[in-house]
Parts: sequence; C-alpha cells; structure tokens
Amino acid sequence: MKSILISTIGLLFSLVAPTYGASLKGQYISHSFLANNTFYFDYAKMQDLVVFGDDLSSTNTNYKNMKYDSKINGGKNWALKLADIPDHKVWLWNYAHNGAVVDFNLVGRDESDTSFLTQCDKFTETLYGKDALRNWASRTTLFAIWFGTNDLIYMNRPEGVSSTEVIDNIISTKFQKMQDLYDHGARHFLIIYVPAIEKSPLNKSNALSFGESDATYYNAKINDYSSNFSSTHPDTNILIYDADMEFKYIMENKGEFGIENITDSCEDTSSDCDNKDSTFFWSNNIQPSVRVQEALAQDIHEFLTSRQVTVIDEQYATESSASSINYRTFLFWNAIIVLLSFFLF
Repeated sequence: MKSILISTIGLLFSLVAPTYGASLKGQYISHSFLANNTFYFDYAKMQDLVVFGDDLSSTNTNYKNMKYDSKINGGKNWALKLADIPDHKVWLWNYAHNGAVVDFNLVGRDESDTSFLTQCDKFTETLYGKDALRNWASRTTLFAIWFGTNDLIYMNRPEGVSSTEVIDNIISTKFQKMQDLYDHGARHFLIIYVPAIEKSPLNKSNALSFGESDATYYNAKINDYSSNFSSTHPDTNILIYDADMEFKYIMENKGEFGIENITDSCEDTSSDCDNKDSTFFWSNNIQPSVRVQEALAQDIHEFLTSRQVTVIDEQYATESSASSINYRTFLFWNAIIVLLSFFLF
C-alpha cells in the first residue's frame, strides 16, 4: 500500500508539475502567522520598510543619515525595488551589511561586517527615541530580516558539535533579538529563507563547507521559531518568504526572465554587469543580478499583497487571503490531501 501511495503521489506531481515547472514561485510556497485583531497586516498602508541582513540585502547605507548607494551590485537590489514599487512606495531604512551574520560569538567574522545584533543597535540609535530620524509607527512599519548565507558559509563546527546544534543556536539568537525589536515596537516581520547559495558560483567545485541539508534545516528552524513566537506574541504578524524556492524557480524558468547563464558570475566575464540587459543570474559569486532582484522584489510584493488585511473600521476587517495560499497551489495540495485520505483511510 505504501509503495502504491508513493507512486500515485509521484504521478500526481508529474502531471501537475509541468504547469509550474519543477519549482513553484516563492510566493506560492511562502506562508504567514498572522495576528489577532489587535494588529492587522494592512500591507497597503505600510509606510516604512526596515531591513536587516547581509550581502543579499546590503545597499551600502551611510548610518549617519541612512542614505544608500542605489547602484550597488549592478543595480538596485530587492530592498530598493520593493521600497519603490509603483503605487506602494515606502521609506527604506536599510541596516544590512556585506559579510554580516546573526552573532559574532556564534560565527566569527570581522566586526566591520556587523551582525544582526549590532544592526539592531544601529536601529535603536537612528530610529528610536527623541533623536530618531523619522517617527515611524508600529502599525505601518515592516521589519524585514534576511540572514543565514554567511552564517552557513562561515559557521564553526567544533569537534563533537553538529551543524544542526550550531544552527539551533543561531536561530535562537535571532529570535531573541526579534524580541528586542518587539519591545521597541516592531509588530510586522518579514523573514526570508536562505536561498539556493549552493548553486552559486562561489560553490563551484563544491567549495562551500555546508550542504543543501544545512540550508533546509536552517529554514525549518525559522519556521518552528516563527510559529512559537507568533503563539507567544499574538499581536504580531510574521510572514515567511521562500527565497530558496524563488531562486530555483527563476533558474528553472530562466528564459521567462531573460536570463541565459545561471552558473557563472557576471563579474568574472567581460559583460557590463550594470546593464539591465545582462543575461546572468549571478552578479558576482554570491549576489543575484538585477534581473533576479527585480523578480524577487515583485514576488515578495505579491506575496505580501496576498496577505493583505483590509481594515474597514475598528470592529471589522476583511482578510483577502491571509489564511489561504495561491489558488493554483490550493488546488494542488488539496489533490494531495485527497489522495492521502484515499489510501490512509
């Protein structure tokens, strides 16, 4: 019976998968833990985007005035593009930094690279208190957190300590700092999964010391901790975006995005990497190109829009699809459930 079930599910995947390609868009797999009626996720009314992260989010921010270099990494990255979506422009406060990790004590890096801990300290210096550069509000500010790439690449594996134990400590520290952000008024969190860095030019000849299983475990722990955080903080919205799936989707459907090369770094060629017509997936050994950044920002925007909660008045709100997923994905997984029910019951 078990083999029949597996074969049938495999057949269903083979029938449905061509509709999507082997992978789905990131927004279709992404999910959320939404608040009670205290803090609705009214994405349309968001006014500020606060970003913490590493190379994948950095915009070379000058922390004194919070201005940034919009031409970094061959063009605007996902954070700049998300903040500049037509009809949904927001203020961007980007604390991300190249080389950053969650905690120097867990993953040793040069302190100039910053960490999630030090980035949060910068946030309290510049956007909190009487000297804040802007009077942001809890209800209209989204906090985006994207770490993990450098943590996995450079994490220490002491003898007798497994990589999963190290990852557990990293994720635990991340959510402890999220508690600090919560205490300072943060209520809307966008947490982004570690993407398919094992497919980057940096990993040519399998040079990286971590495998896809480490990234999978890292992302799974993000989900577990998010669920727990949501349970203990019912007035928060935690939205988890699957960048790993989006990267794989773009790679498998590269022609749809005008991409030809998904293995090499644009910087290692004679191509003009600042040109929007560049056909590379990777801008350098680890950062995606402008075409990928555009697709990523748009997909994140559509995911956040799909979780929109429209507040009619203080007593009533309608949720467009906060507790649902994309319609095609809904049908897909319901078909799986029907098959499981058929064979198990």
